[in-house]
Amino acid sequence: MKLKSSQIIFLVFISIFFQACAFNKSNLKSLAQSSAASQIEEYKVEILESLINYKNKLDLRNPSAFNSDIKDSIIDEITTNQDYIHLIQDGVKLESYDDYFYYAFLDRDVSNRNDLLIIGLYKLIFKAYAMEREHQFVSFSYDREEMQNLHKYLQIIRWKIKTAKNIRGEYLFNTWQNNWQIELEKKYMGDYNIINDLEYIKLEKESIYDYSNFSFEIVLSKIIVNVEHTLKKINVEPFEMGFSTLKNFIFVL
Repeated sequence: MKLKSSQIIFLVFISIFFQACAFNKSNLKSLAQSSAASQIEEYKVEILESLINYKNKLDLRNPSAFNSDIKDSIIDEITTNQDYIHLIQDGVKLESYDDYFYYAFLDRDVSNRNDLLIIGLYKLIFKAYAMEREHQFVSFSYDREEMQNLHKYLQIIRWKIKTAKNIRGEYLFNTWQNNWQIELEKKYMGDYNIINDLEYIKLEKESIYDYSNFSFEIVLSKIIVNVEHTLKKINVEPFEMGFSTLKNFIFVL
């Protein structure tokens, strides 16, 4: 039977239509995954930028707690998405982020505590975002457990930065404290009447009624929020840790 030209056109149209449907079913999901992966990449970039910002702020606030000779190298490592810096502590080369966090929050005197914290955070992020593979083309290629672990650790670290003290009762990291609070911590001998003689209070540079410094909290919270966005992109609901867990968590070698 000879087909009319109108029938041929109709058959061609039907063929194209079903091919388009097939494309939609097989490729739309892939396109969506690629879009999610692209957004995750943006979150990662923002996280790393925030980490560099946090290091700069931490070094300014704790000027005796970092090694200026390797500061540029640490920032270069983060900027170029590499993992080549390994610090030596007690004669042992530190490898994992747990190693770095153990020494960063150790209650005895530790040299370059800032560097230990920042490198530990970077190694944690590096592993969760599988940065050794350079590019992730689909969102499901990210390891859910590693990303959840990153989210958990960030909550713990945020808590410990605010609360952890050394054996002398001094905060390990000066972040949220005002200058007069840092001065009081160093001079306090059981009598709070010395507050009025503290430099920043006496010269009226600060007041005991001033709000705490929230800038560190803002930067770290921004990192956590970007990790939570990432979790949602890989279909994982972020989990907020309880107070008792945060309080009792201990880093071990």
